[in-house]
Amino acid sequence: MRKMVLICLLWMLSGVCAIAQTSLITPNYHVPLHGHGRYVTTPQGRIYYETEGHGPPIVLVAGGPGGSHAAFHPWFSRLAVHHRVIYFDNLGRGRSDRLRDPKKYTIERDIEDIEALRVALKLKTITLLGQSYGGMPALAYALKYPELTDHLILSDTILGAKGFQQNIDSCNHEASTRFPETWKKLAAMRAKGIKTGSEQYEKLYSRPTDDLYWYHPENNAKIFRSGEKIDDLNNAIYYAMVGDDPEWIVGGTIKGYDPRPEMKNLAIPTLICVGRFDRVALPEIAQEIKDDLPAHTSQLVVFERSGHYPWIEESDRYFKIVSAFLDGSHHAQKL
Repeated sequence: MRKMVLICLLWMLSGVCAIAQTSLITPNYHVPLHGHGRYVTTPQGRIYYETEGHGPPIVLVAGGPGGSHAAFHPWFSRLAVHHRVIYFDNLGRGRSDRLRDPKKYTIERDIEDIEALRVALKLKTITLLGQSYGGMPALAYALKYPELTDHLILSDTILGAKGFQQNIDSCNHEASTRFPETWKKLAAMRAKGIKTGSEQYEKLYSRPTDDLYWYHPENNAKIFRSGEKIDDLNNAIYYAMVGDDPEWIVGGTIKGYDPRPEMKNLAIPTLICVGRFDRVALPEIAQEIKDDLPAHTSQLVVFERSGHYPWIEESDRYFKIVSAFLDGSHHAQKL
């Protein structure tokens, strides 16, 4: 969901970026690749992207909604050894252009950003990896353009408006039961008509919910922060898509969105990853995604010592499984 900006250390070897071993990752390290990309021009505005590596293309779709691609640096450089890794900002995020009408920020709009990028880069087909909210447009793209999608990876993601509501309810349950003194103050705000999208509410709400993203909360220190405001979550998109009371009820442009009726026919190889201790994109949702997809083309892998970011907390295992899946292994879950 939100507050998703992420991390670490990048080596440059012969013009190709490669990630260091997990033990060498350093917080707040400068990422040379970040901010030195190019633009694709569309009728709606320019879409910013960066690429590294060579091989079959894999497009990374960021979370939020409203987050930039910065969340993926530099961890996903590990895939650049055998793949062309493509980082991009959907319209309204990061370095891409903003839309004049916030109501035009929709899952459908995000799908077409991906397609515009594919066409501009002259890619015959693509693999998609969606993190958190990013899994929603990644799945939706695969449902709309199955012939253009090689593989689909849904990493700690959400299943439609129903799933988003489940995660909101989970966060509120955690806040109310673990921090009753703070929850009492939040309830008093709501009684006065203050919605959860207000700066006042969000500031207080962050205290009991910040650690819900992690198995080890100290791993939050590994998040890459560029220091540039442009990489921050765009709250205008978050409120447009989730509504003006986003930590209470799903509204906005994703209200009522439900891809489940179409999922049973999706024949694309799909890997679902989730951290056992993810409390903002629940393992329950991951299991529902698995159950709604064809059994023979989908697999679910649970990371037992991770929260929302298994590619940070169990980095070696995560990328071993993803690489095996992309290489065609049907037993990635056993790795």
